[in-house]
Amino acid sequence: MISPSHGHIAPVRVHFDELDPMGMLHHSHYILLFDRAISAYWNEHGWDTDPAKAAFKEVILVVRDLNITYHVPITGVSEPLVHFWLEKIGRSSVIYGFRVLSSDQAVVHAEGRRVNVNLDPATFTPAPISAEAREAAIALLGVPAQA
Repeated sequence: MISPSHGHIAPVRVHFDELDPMGMLHHSHYILLFDRAISAYWNEHGWDTDPAKAAFKEVILVVRDLNITYHVPITGVSEPLVHFWLEKIGRSSVIYGFRVLSSDQAVVHAEGRRVNVNLDPATFTPAPISAEAREAAIALLGVPAQA
């Protein structure tokens, strides 16, 4: 079992149209599962694409680096879990770790790491992460126990 003491675990859904001809989740969709889980988490915590509605001002996080390792394919329509956490919060960037798990947490289907950089909305150059966003992100900080 994966320790839920760090980060967040979110259910996601694999749809029929995401499967390849062999009935397995297409490799490009694993990162979409992570994106869906993390977007839902931050939406619940006040993030919005509309800056007028967002709890965090001037947050434009873009992906700088992404890696993923596949272990066991997801087959068929299902509801796996995505476990994600922050490994590090820097001045203008964050490093996420994540795992795509079976619904019973017994199988790690894939795991990876993603670096996001906050950009200044006027210049699109790296900008400091706001105090409000940093404070909200602290709940995700930590490294989970190994399975």
